[in-house]
Amino acid sequence: MQLGDRHRSELKPIVALHHCYTDCGDVETMLEAEDFCAGGIECTLQNEDGSFPIENVERMQGTVVDHKVKCIIREAVLGAMKIQSEFSSSRAHFLRVLNYGRDLFCKGDPNIIKYWPKTWQDCISLLSGEGYTEAIQYWICLNREHPCCYDITNSPEELCKFEHKPKVTSGGPRNIALIGHWDGWQPFSTSCKHSCGAIEVSIATMKKSDRCSTEEVYVSGFVPSYLLPNKCPISLDPFLEILVKELEDLFVNGAQGSESTHYYYGNYRYHSRYPSDERDLNMFVQTMKDIECEDRPTVHATMARERGFTGLSILHRLYAAYGFNILKDLTFDAMHDVTLNIIHHHLLRYLEAGILSRNEIDVRLAAIPWTSELKDGRLPTSVTKRLGFWKAEELQKFCYPASEYVLGGILPDDEYHVWILIVRITEMIFQIGRSGWSDDDIQLLKQLILRHNTLTEEVEGLKSCVVTLHNLIHYPEEIKHFSSPDNYWCYTFERAVHGYVVRSSNNRNMELSFSNSECLREFLKFHSGNVQSSMKLNTSFFPGYVHASTISEAVTMAKHRDVAYQSILVGGKKYTSLSTHEVTEVFRVLKKQQQKHFTLAVIQAPSIYMSQHGFGGTLYRVGEHVLVSDDAGELSVAKIDAILAVNIEEEYHLLLKGEEYAQSVTETGDSRIHTSSENPFVESTSSMIFFPCKSIVRKVMLFPDPDHLHDPYMYVVIDHQRPFIPLNKEAVIVPHFPEAGDMVCVRGTIGNEVYFAHIQSVNKNSNTCQVYFYGNDPGHPSISASKYKRLKLQETVHWSSILGTAKGQFIGHYWVA
Repeated sequence: MQLGDRHRSELKPIVALHHCYTDCGDVETMLEAEDFCAGGIECTLQNEDGSFPIENVERMQGTVVDHKVKCIIREAVLGAMKIQSEFSSSRAHFLRVLNYGRDLFCKGDPNIIKYWPKTWQDCISLLSGEGYTEAIQYWICLNREHPCCYDITNSPEELCKFEHKPKVTSGGPRNIALIGHWDGWQPFSTSCKHSCGAIEVSIATMKKSDRCSTEEVYVSGFVPSYLLPNKCPISLDPFLEILVKELEDLFVNGAQGSESTHYYYGNYRYHSRYPSDERDLNMFVQTMKDIECEDRPTVHATMARERGFTGLSILHRLYAAYGFNILKDLTFDAMHDVTLNIIHHHLLRYLEAGILSRNEIDVRLAAIPWTSELKDGRLPTSVTKRLGFWKAEELQKFCYPASEYVLGGILPDDEYHVWILIVRITEMIFQIGRSGWSDDDIQLLKQLILRHNTLTEEVEGLKSCVVTLHNLIHYPEEIKHFSSPDNYWCYTFERAVHGYVVRSSNNRNMELSFSNSECLREFLKFHSGNVQSSMKLNTSFFPGYVHASTISEAVTMAKHRDVAYQSILVGGKKYTSLSTHEVTEVFRVLKKQQQKHFTLAVIQAPSIYMSQHGFGGTLYRVGEHVLVSDDAGELSVAKIDAILAVNIEEEYHLLLKGEEYAQSVTETGDSRIHTSSENPFVESTSSMIFFPCKSIVRKVMLFPDPDHLHDPYMYVVIDHQRPFIPLNKEAVIVPHFPEAGDMVCVRGTIGNEVYFAHIQSVNKNSNTCQVYFYGNDPGHPSISASKYKRLKLQETVHWSSILGTAKGQFIGHYWVA
């Protein structure tokens, strides 16, 4: 096929990154190696008696000096490039920094200036010896004459080919797992048609604390999304080709050093009782191939809608290499599924249907006392003005921990029963599950999801049962298979996008500019990783307490010192004094004998870092509220007024001084409970208490009484860091799918009474059953209370009243529970 026969408009640029990671070693070792090499070259020019000619000695010394100068210049250029990468500056700005460095270093010496790079390309050539390579630009043929095929070429002039020579190998997969992510974004702040995208990977088998950093997100390629054809299922396959080919090559050879269609997933009651069978990949491969090869758009759309596939994924090629199963080994992302789809859908429906008042939500939302950790990011502010700008983080924080207190009492009960389920699901995935999952946790999550999906279908109708809602039912198995969702969700990848957008560009061939910047960032990252750096900590160590100036110093101390300190004072410290009553209270709390006329040396700090609390430690500040445990294990709420280090007998004791809160009670002596969250109300006692820092359990927030927001006398405890939900799987009732012949438990209309009923027939149109109730036989009082006899009248029961299958058996005419 000649070039003139091809549609040049079908050629799209693709940028892929070719990574070459080189262990550069430290500077000292590198200089010694180069000196040795330089000396070895000159040593071949010795005299027969072993002496050196004078001219050779001068040449040898000059060569060594030249090598040292070049090494120092290379390090200076690397430093300038790091500055450019950190500040996302342009190449013109980089050259200004480079020239400034030349003036400082060379000081006009022509013997040194000759080695100093003058242009950007000179700098790249200098780094090429360290293993740096720039991004490679490829071209894709998406010719309409072969709509289901593509080819990647090295230039627009190269003819496309459709040849594939398979390779075979044997053995197990490499001990590494990658997390893949694709996302589209706008490179400009204003709305335009020039959209970009990035295909990224991170290493799943890396330590979580490192993997969750944007520094460990690596770009496979940048995609000019605005050039891709619409409704083309294979449009992203060429961009994945480079990644898949590299994975195949690494496995085989090793390595050194659409037309919019809606498909609704309903009938959750039935599937809760009769789960679908596990899908076998081999049964669907041919079906996916048939859909892949179908080039008629309407037929392709129909086949995809009916069979649930849009074609055969390019990732299936990895199945032959190491058994990668596209039906089992692809994950769901909780960030998109739960927050951006399900939570957003529920909230938007409540607002658009007029079920909730936007102004009332805003007033309550403004009263949430967010902690410093929750403020470190995006916060949900106003649904009236800002809801359209909310990202996943705002939606997640609104759902949990805020919504129980913002929506409680104003969302109707039939809607709140559905909403509270997604609140508990969000709490388990985004808070509790991050500390690990037990089998009971997974079963509880499964029950919550099945109940939520079933009630959503019955309250909102089939049109709410989209694929993102359906994806929830796979999360329990996903957690068993891939571990906690925070190990592979997209938050880290989404944060990395910000780094691409802020990079300086001349807006021409931006994907290539982004790729070159990413190549340089990764090269600098690995180069700087080989240089050992030490940070001087501004810390103080005394028996019983440690002080750090900043939180970063405290974290470093907790991680890297020979003796890991669990409690570290942070911030500016000062000496203070205590009153006589306070001194007495301190000795009582510490259980020490108070000496007469004894003066305490007390140091006060604004915050304290507890390395064993939360995910990677927690910083407690003055003014925050905490849960405190006493010697008996009873929990109470206190507000931190001061953080103290008290010196007694040459040993410091860390204490917190605060205001105590007591549980609020009614006139009858019962504890006041916030109905929507089932958390207690507390009131300030205005009394001062001291307690050891080790008695802190976790942070809490105090939300003012919703009925007296502006002048509260009691507060609801928002225990947003609790380690578990006070529920078990038996307490979560999955709506039952009734069938004739079932003996079920039915909830009564008064109180919490439960009755046994035998189903005679089922009406699926009205969601009702005809049943016979079973009760105690008043004519035979000697019969055991666990035996029940059928009553005479047949009655109609709605499905929503059925709690589940009754446990027991028929013995004659009686039901024995």
